[in-house]
Amino acid sequence: MSADPNFQDRMFLESEAIYQRILDAQVADAQAELMAAQLRASQENEQA
Repeated sequence: MSADPNFQDRMFLESEAIYQRILDAQVADAQAELMAAQLRASQENEQA
């Protein structure tokens, strides 16, 4: 990965973190978590 990750890189990392939390039974609504992750990744993309 480059030093300045793009949206897809950030989305992958966000998804991996959510997946791990699902496995750890810490996520009640996976769809809401993924939507929030997508929003965070897109906002970071706009700031870059």
